[in-house]
Amino acid sequence: MVSLDDYIDDDGDEPDTAADFAALKGCLKALADAIASTNLAVINGAQGDVGAATQRVQASIGALKRFHDAFKILEAGTEDESEAPAEEEDDA
Repeated sequence: MVSLDDYIDDDGDEPDTAADFAALKGCLKALADAIASTNLAVINGAQGDVGAATQRVQASIGALKRFHDAFKILEAGTEDESEAPAEEEDDA
């Protein structure tokens, strides 16, 4: 297992790495919830339990919304980095 402690300690000079990791963690959790809920919806539908399948589909939609919200945070960090002026090197 990889320890992310070295990457999470921010000194203020670099982008907010801790927020990026928290957003990434949120993305992964939400995506896992969406997949699990979708699988359970299929199982419940195959068993003929329409009520349970409907609840699982709604849970999957909610998880995908959480994924989308967390991913916006990651995209915002990427946009901030791309807007920063690139340092040019002199070949002299």
